[in-house]
Amino acid sequence: MRTNRKTEMTAKKKGNLGRILGKGISMALIMAASMLLLMGCSGTKLSGDFDEEKVKAAAHEAIDHLTAGEYEECVALMGEEMQAALSAEVLAANMETITGQKGAFQEYKSSSVVGQKDKDGAECAVAVIVAAFEKGTATFTVSYNKEMEMIGFWIK
Repeated sequence: MRTNRKTEMTAKKKGNLGRILGKGISMALIMAASMLLLMGCSGTKLSGDFDEEKVKAAAHEAIDHLTAGEYEECVALMGEEMQAALSAEVLAANMETITGQKGAFQEYKSSSVVGQKDKDGAECAVAVIVAAFEKGTATFTVSYNKEMEMIGFWIK
């Protein structure tokens, strides 16, 4: 009987060891994947053609217009191509969805600016603004060309 109990204990230890090793390997794979994702998402240096503070201020201005319901004013900040693609009505519908899910705008949580190249290879600046709402946060990504016209706008 002792042998059976000892065998059972050894089997349990091996089973636990297997689970621990399995969890360790899983965690290592998750950490490696996370590191690869972070390396792939790293931004590039902002071009000397842009002033980081001006880009942040311009992005905040656009978001301020949206959160105040001033959709035409936000569209006026866009370049011609973007104005043709994105109307005040579309902005209004998107913001109504955001505020319906997240509540009223509260404050800006964080702001950062990185450099990027557009589809034609021209330098542009991308502001990533995290804003707090009553029931959560939203991330606004706003892109600008060298003339400081808004050329991209995403809300997540």
